[in-house]
Amino acid sequence: MYRRDLRDTDYDGLLADMAVADRVVQAAVGPDGRIAYAKNRELTTDVWLATDGEDRRLTSRGASAMRYGRTDARWLDWSPDGDRIAFVTGDAELATVDADTGAVEVLTDLEGGISGLAWGEPGIAIVTDAFSRASLAVVSPDGDRIEAIATGEYLYADPHWQGDSVVATRSAHADLFDYEAALVRVPFGGDGSGAVTELFAEPGVRAACPRPRPGDDEAVAFVHDGSGYDAVYGVGGDEPAADGSDSPTPIYGVPETEIAAPEWNDAGDRLAVTATAGGRTHVHAVDVDGALADAGPGTGADPDAAADATALATGDAIHGAPRWDGDRVLSVRETPTEPPTAVDAATGERRTPTATAGLSDQLPAPEAFTYDSDGTGVNAVVHPPASAAEPDSVPLLVKPHGGPTAFDGFGFDHRAAYFAALGYAVVRPNYRGSDGFGRAFRMANDGDWGGGDLDDVIRAADATAARYDAVDGDRVGIFGGSGGGLMTVNALGNSDRFRAGAAFYGVYDYESFVDDTDDVGWQLLKRELGDFVADLDAYRDASPIRTVPDIDDPLMVLHGEEDARVPISQSEQLVAELEKHDARHELRRYEGEPHGFGELDHVLDAYTRVADLFAKYLRRLPDDGSSRSYEPPE
Repeated sequence: MYRRDLRDTDYDGLLADMAVADRVVQAAVGPDGRIAYAKNRELTTDVWLATDGEDRRLTSRGASAMRYGRTDARWLDWSPDGDRIAFVTGDAELATVDADTGAVEVLTDLEGGISGLAWGEPGIAIVTDAFSRASLAVVSPDGDRIEAIATGEYLYADPHWQGDSVVATRSAHADLFDYEAALVRVPFGGDGSGAVTELFAEPGVRAACPRPRPGDDEAVAFVHDGSGYDAVYGVGGDEPAADGSDSPTPIYGVPETEIAAPEWNDAGDRLAVTATAGGRTHVHAVDVDGALADAGPGTGADPDAAADATALATGDAIHGAPRWDGDRVLSVRETPTEPPTAVDAATGERRTPTATAGLSDQLPAPEAFTYDSDGTGVNAVVHPPASAAEPDSVPLLVKPHGGPTAFDGFGFDHRAAYFAALGYAVVRPNYRGSDGFGRAFRMANDGDWGGGDLDDVIRAADATAARYDAVDGDRVGIFGGSGGGLMTVNALGNSDRFRAGAAFYGVYDYESFVDDTDDVGWQLLKRELGDFVADLDAYRDASPIRTVPDIDDPLMVLHGEEDARVPISQSEQLVAELEKHDARHELRRYEGEPHGFGELDHVLDAYTRVADLFAKYLRRLPDDGSSRSYEPPE
């Protein structure tokens, strides 16, 4: 299906360098100013410590820490005395590490993962599947006691201590957190059967990012999207709201911008927040004087004009997880040419060292534009063709993201950068259903999965070709993983816009996927397609596998054999259907890989094969005599 002599294999080394580049996942500032952070180095995540300009690895057997978006829970936290750091091990157990000696103590032996933690005076609050899915529990710092405090009918997330209670969000088992969630307070010391207080709950509104105000036993800042975009609100405090109601008070929001991840300074009079718009995530600081009832500039703020709000970090970048370090704000920043690292948000000064250097000089910088898709404005990030390219000389790749509730912006995407370095224009559309553009857009593909969102992806090719004279709109390929994989198959089967495609670990038969996936996958299908019993025909009709008879172009299918979210049986079903209809295809299986490829050899094998595929079907032979001899594989 491919020939390796049709492209410049020198860039495979760049792909390897990017794949193993240092990536900071999350950072936490200790009481004495030391910075603990989770960092992925050479495909292994561990806890590291930065102090006085030095960098030290604290763990060596792996840690779990994931970064999904602006509402991520904490994966590591300092003890109140600043001596130890709580983290989740690679085996999904709770552990602590001594910040001075590096001694690790595993506190739990649970048959269930951990997906968020907070260390307070009463103990370490965790979200765990050990008692029921996404239940709340408290672990004593010595590991002698584990007590469930909220289990059963709800799923909890993002715990934070407020006195002897835990403030968190919760949602119904049948819902995803990005649809509807409430803000609750759970007392510690109960039997887990009740006494949970709802601080905020509205139908069809998502609460997220609870942050108790320091020194206040009642006040909580949090995020909800009732206005159509995430904004920061406050509940509790010493005074009622200005209108005398119990409704949360607007603290800070910016029109058509997602405000999230609020973080109090130690004095409790300033909040650092993230602000996401147009594929960029910046950091703002907001003054919050007095009680929450009259705090902040409200939800129509202009950070350029508001006296009590300051834009600390701007530009073509993605910032996340802000934390106060005295009067400074620490954030995890990534750019299209720089992997995630912890920086001073205001100055850009790197606060965590890295072994990765020199990538920025080798990678092209993308830009953003908005195109019309049948009346809907769609944001896209594109690696444009080189300015010196001749008209119609550059092939194009469309890369739809997964999720589908995710977004592509000005972050570090080594896959897109690799193909851009090879000489392709690469466009990443934020199709309907993407995050970062308001609640209505995020839900725009509910009940229409494979409808308007697919149109957005297909039209991304036309819009990019129309925008750049150098792009050859007749030589277009498509590739993506997970939700991007299913979108790839849908695009090949529903249009003749693409000459070749590569689908990574996608969902192709929704009916069988219901039986094979975990709860998150099932919740996603329910939201996108409706109740299985009542809407079975919708599941069947929307499945990408139904379009296989109309696929006329070559398709590479790639999947990990240990994928629990999307089992490899999905790709096996797809390939069986491709064989039945004599479609050109190839299946690549990767031993030991979960949902997403981690092993360097697998990453290199997968993406260089895809590069060979696109070289064969999209690139023209050079006319300068630089083509190389080729020996067919044995």
